[in-house]
Amino acid sequence: MKKNISGFTIVELLIVIVVIAILASISVVAYNGIQVRARDAAKVQKINDIAKALEMYKADNGQYPGAVVNDASSGESSCGSQTENWGHCDRLKILGDMLAPYATVELLSFSSAVTGSETFYYTSGPADNFQTYGMRVTVEGDAGQNDGGYAAGQYEVGQKPRYCMSRYSGSAASWRAWNTLCAGGN
Repeated sequence: MKKNISGFTIVELLIVIVVIAILASISVVAYNGIQVRARDAAKVQKINDIAKALEMYKADNGQYPGAVVNDASSGESSCGSQTENWGHCDRLKILGDMLAPYATVELLSFSSAVTGSETFYYTSGPADNFQTYGMRVTVEGDAGQNDGGYAAGQYEVGQKPRYCMSRYSGSAASWRAWNTLCAGGN
């Protein structure tokens, strides 16, 4: 008697393995995109909460907090360390303390000592009596597109980014580089 042994051929097994590998790679790419969008959405929400707190601060004090907070990333290891660049952690804390009655956002979470890269910038200055401000946060995806600001990969809020984009073009529209020129509302 002849026995019929059934099973899969090597070709069938290889086809199944290839299909599984393709599906796995598609889901990994989709998962990474979801993570990027989630991180960006959290940053945008935080910066919009800070913007609301700035408006409440101005309503109570007649001006925005006068500060320049530049989170420079070179040489950062931790806030309060010897290698802290430009005292950015101190300025983040001072701005956070000024906004504490209006917001519960922890500004140190934007520190490059925490995130590993430059992430946050805020400015309001005497050029227009602290009546405008500019603020930005680094985003990984496309959250910064069409936000009214100049910098690619940045989500920008405040009057300065809009003012500079409407008045100037090219690199001159960068409110961060032209704080006096792009004071906003002038």
